[in-house]
Amino acid sequence: MKNAPLFILFFILNFLNTYSQKKVCEAPKEEIVDLNEISIKKCDVDKKNTRIISKTNITRKRVNNIARKKADHLNTNGNIVKKNSSNSKEVLFTLVEEIPMFESCKKIDKETDIKCFKQKINDHISKNLYAEDYIPENSSIKVYIQFSIDVYGKITDSQIRSRQNNQRLHKELDRIIKKLPRFNPGKEKGLPVIVSYAFPLNLTSN
Repeated sequence: MKNAPLFILFFILNFLNTYSQKKVCEAPKEEIVDLNEISIKKCDVDKKNTRIISKTNITRKRVNNIARKKADHLNTNGNIVKKNSSNSKEVLFTLVEEIPMFESCKKIDKETDIKCFKQKINDHISKNLYAEDYIPENSSIKVYIQFSIDVYGKITDSQIRSRQNNQRLHKELDRIIKKLPRFNPGKEKGLPVIVSYAFPLNLTSN
């Protein structure tokens, strides 16, 4: 019985040691974090993607707007001329604010500009057409000529008509009209437009 107190003390110490180890084992584990690791949650990715898409859409709109504003072309002087939806319309020569101009015509006023324009057209046809090759001797013919001058100053949509319907003459006049030099385009409110021009031509063979 002398050993009883020692046995009891040993039992108590053993119990306390076991209990403390259990407490240590049950303590929450520390989370080891690797500072070099990048963790991205799906929600974060979705949010970031949403922001990126939104930003991309805004950027695309800006680019499209800039592209529209910069839909330019060069005129015959090499100057940049802005284009917009208004220059797709066709305006009659008699109504356009600024008529198409030959390079050799000096811009003064509309009346003088028109005279120069018509004179240059007449000179060009007279220089290139030999009427006697296409109409009978000692006869005359009236031909109606129509063409457009586009926003680049080029001849388009030429049409030749006459009562006699002389196809050989029509074909030759069409060729001559298309040989006209490039114009400075007509303008409305400072912007180039397509201008339609028509005139009768009297031809005589002596």
